[in-house]
Amino acid sequence: MTVPKLNQDPSKYDSLGYCVFRGVLDATAVASVQQDLAKVLEAIPAKMMVYKDGKHVEADGRPEFLVEPHAKERGEPWLELCRHPRVLDAVESILGPDLILIMSHLIVKRPSDGLAVAWHQDNTYWHSVQGTEVCTVWLAIDDADTDNGCMNVIPCTQANHPDMEKISTGGEDLLGTTVAVSQLQAGRAVPIELKAGDLSVHDSFIIHGSETNQSGRRRAGYTMRYANAATVTVDLNEHWVEVFRVRGNPHAAESYTDLRPGKRSHDG
Repeated sequence: MTVPKLNQDPSKYDSLGYCVFRGVLDATAVASVQQDLAKVLEAIPAKMMVYKDGKHVEADGRPEFLVEPHAKERGEPWLELCRHPRVLDAVESILGPDLILIMSHLIVKRPSDGLAVAWHQDNTYWHSVQGTEVCTVWLAIDDADTDNGCMNVIPCTQANHPDMEKISTGGEDLLGTTVAVSQLQAGRAVPIELKAGDLSVHDSFIIHGSETNQSGRRRAGYTMRYANAATVTVDLNEHWVEVFRVRGNPHAAESYTDLRPGKRSHDG
């Protein structure tokens, strides 16, 4: 099967809903991130609370459930990665220079049993975030391809910002919910195949998902969620994690933590 040519032109992001950026991190930086990930994986508890099928439940500790590492104790390497200049340059080419970091999530699929992620939109899980100029960066820590369960997106499904109903999957997938996708839409999906150090950016309204990892290789990715602070607001009373200003000039009444260049982690 011929793999579709992926969009690498930020000017086409608004129409297609995604864009790929190659070689954002070099081999040395990738190796450092992989070492940081190894420490996180070693510390996974036997049981953990996860948000699945619309509620918090206790589940077996799995590396797909590593939410908000940047905001946890000893999370500085992940927070620094979230404000890496080349990562932010990619986001700025999509959303402009007025950027806040709102969330992050390590999604690591182990060899042979990595969980699937059913078709979904990101925005429907984020009720504290109001606005449409929100994106997810998917940074490849390992090579990600169709064999080990890379992300697939359905281009253009973000158009007009549809707020789709979530439906329970009743299965053993990561989220426990999905959205209705037609056969025609599914047939238009493109696999976002990345080398370690590449990243993709996708709109929070685009439909996307991934298959199980049944290969003998791990598939690790770090998702970092950003918003245009000029058009998006985050209700800090409802939001579950600290929000960081990472580029641009803070607005007068803004309560986000300032983490622009020159600021140390958690300086405030």
